[in-house]
Amino acid sequence: MHYKRGLSAVALALMIGTTAACGQGNQSSNNAGADGSKTQNGAVKQEAPPEPVTINMLTGWKITDEDLDQIFYKPLAAKYPHIKLNVITSSNTTNITSMIAAGEVPDMLLTGTEGFQQMLDLGVALDLNEQIRLQGFDMNRLDPIIVQTIKGFGKKGEIYALPYGMNYNALYYNKSLFDRFAVSYPTDGMTWDAVIELGKRMSRNDGGVLYRGLAASHLVKIASPLSLNRFDPATDKAAINTDQWKRAYQVFQSIVSIPNNANDKKNGDELNAFLYDKTIAMYPYIGLFHRMADAVKGGLDWDVVTYPTFPDKPGIYGEADAYYLFVTPKSKHQKEAFQVISTVLSDDAQLSASKKGTIVTPLLKKEVRDNFGKESEVLKGKNVQSIFKSRPVPYHSNPRKYDAIADAELNAGSLQLYGNAKDINTIIRETEEKIAKKVAEKEGK
Repeated sequence: MHYKRGLSAVALALMIGTTAACGQGNQSSNNAGADGSKTQNGAVKQEAPPEPVTINMLTGWKITDEDLDQIFYKPLAAKYPHIKLNVITSSNTTNITSMIAAGEVPDMLLTGTEGFQQMLDLGVALDLNEQIRLQGFDMNRLDPIIVQTIKGFGKKGEIYALPYGMNYNALYYNKSLFDRFAVSYPTDGMTWDAVIELGKRMSRNDGGVLYRGLAASHLVKIASPLSLNRFDPATDKAAINTDQWKRAYQVFQSIVSIPNNANDKKNGDELNAFLYDKTIAMYPYIGLFHRMADAVKGGLDWDVVTYPTFPDKPGIYGEADAYYLFVTPKSKHQKEAFQVISTVLSDDAQLSASKKGTIVTPLLKKEVRDNFGKESEVLKGKNVQSIFKSRPVPYHSNPRKYDAIADAELNAGSLQLYGNAKDINTIIRETEEKIAKKVAEKEGK
């Protein structure tokens, strides 16, 4: 602070005296330390540093060392250096069910949306509302669609997990193929009908090589913007014989019926065919930015636009899908486990990871979204902001523990549309019967 020139000597002396007196008064009455205590001579007692804590976290998939460092380790070391995060990758022998059986349940779990219900069924998901309140975590910072999805898994407003990153749907395309065949690139905001028409123009046999204009991806992914239940909420029976599910089948059929847009491997090789063989022009799929560095080394010249939409669902790419962090109810370190969550969801940590293109943020903060991929060489010059132009819808209203069984049957059954081996109504009826049979087998165990 700088005093104004011309301050009188008397006034200055009074100020100095008053300041000294105040300082003495504080010494005599307020010599409490950070923990409210004070020593005999009145000196402030320093609060003891927190005891070191190790948090064991089981992840549903392998996370690269680079991503672990960027998302978890660096932010945690900066804010809570006494917390060590020990990451365990799930495998056939080490997984949540085996750890429950062994009595070695970890402090935290990381899974995708498809594993959310399983965590609830196994009783390994703590309601985080208390920690949210005690630690003052602001839920309003999160995308309300993802919050609504989380609350949809509870019955009484429970918050069983928080997301550190979002998945997304997008339409990736091979620029070189469009240039080769002199066809205009796809654009943001296209409907399925428009993308299918573009796929027809790009599908051809050229020089003995089959170039497919549009990958079919998976039936369940196509249906995602419609947010459809697999089971009837009233009866819990498989219920896919609906007009809405038929819409998804019809889109799938339209794609695989394009001349020169299918091969004898059906859709089993689509990812590699797009990324590495470079024989697919457009690929509608989930987040692939993490795969692009290797693909570019192999010669892929790519870009991305918004995921194709249904006409009555403009700007919707699919159900909200995220990477969720859980705290387990029997953890002895629930406070510290939630501190891990709040740290990776801090503005600074999210901004840093967003700039690298490591994660798509679940935060509403515009700065974090606008800077996505700004420090990533592979994303430089790409239309990555397209992933924020579309919005998710909340997860379907009746998620069940057997959704994975239903999804596997739905995707498998749709393959019969290649070559029109069966009609849609027959496939749906038989698929519903297969789901019911497999669920009954599981229930009977």
